[in-house]
Amino acid sequence: MNVSAGFRELSVPSGMVGVCALGQAGFLLKGADGTVVAVDPYLSDRLAEESEFGPPGRWARRFPPPFPPGELDADVVLVTHEHADHFDPHTLGPALARTRFTVVAPPALRDEVAALGAPFEPAHAGRPLELGGVRVHPIPAAHSPEYTGPDCYDVMVQDGAHRFLGYVVELQEGVSVYHAGDTVLHPEIDRALDGLRPRVALLPVNGRDRIREELGIVGNLTVREAAHLAAAADARWLVPSHHDLFAVNAESVTTFVDTLDRRFPDQEYLVPKVGRPVVLGV
Repeated sequence: MNVSAGFRELSVPSGMVGVCALGQAGFLLKGADGTVVAVDPYLSDRLAEESEFGPPGRWARRFPPPFPPGELDADVVLVTHEHADHFDPHTLGPALARTRFTVVAPPALRDEVAALGAPFEPAHAGRPLELGGVRVHPIPAAHSPEYTGPDCYDVMVQDGAHRFLGYVVELQEGVSVYHAGDTVLHPEIDRALDGLRPRVALLPVNGRDRIREELGIVGNLTVREAAHLAAAADARWLVPSHHDLFAVNAESVTTFVDTLDRRFPDQEYLVPKVGRPVVLGV
């Protein structure tokens, strides 16, 4: 049985959540009712040759996907923004040829999703969606790579809608997961998360620096910032994302673990192995 099919069969008791890391920012989520939610699945290697941010090979995968794109089995797919490692038609297209699912994404991706033939639900910050037995809260993300300087780490609103998002996914009452997409700390995020109390926070921890910015790479939270955000959101579990797949934009798991153990000893965390589901108590 492949990883995705195995996750579909995973038994998740009430009050717990199933999580399976797919690499980069991709995750599968499942609650007790059995609904499977995929977030930002990137299962191809299209960026090895097609990236606008450097020569061929710079954005090649460091490891293969846990399963081929056509084996993705989900009821709902959440897309945080249009970058190819988050919205990948080379993943979603083959998956849609096998199974039907709704794609939730910022309105800026409406045409691209329609071209794939998938049902589309536009995501607007502050407007919860009810889908497949789960409740989805779109959350602003501070990530604006079309700008330069400090503005590249601000929220970006286009035609009245946030172009970059995260999501709080309520799988059942008291069981919710926050996937931040690409982001840094921002007051608008704090306000949007107020009262939602996600118990698991999937946060990008690859950080940012001038060297990568000169390569056109807009970064994300540092590990310390991620710990602060998880604590502010009252998340029991902090799970790192966006740190493992591309050598040019990676962060060491050792740094993540050491920082949390030394500076945030009360924060529970999980460093998942790609393709190996876990069930977390919340």
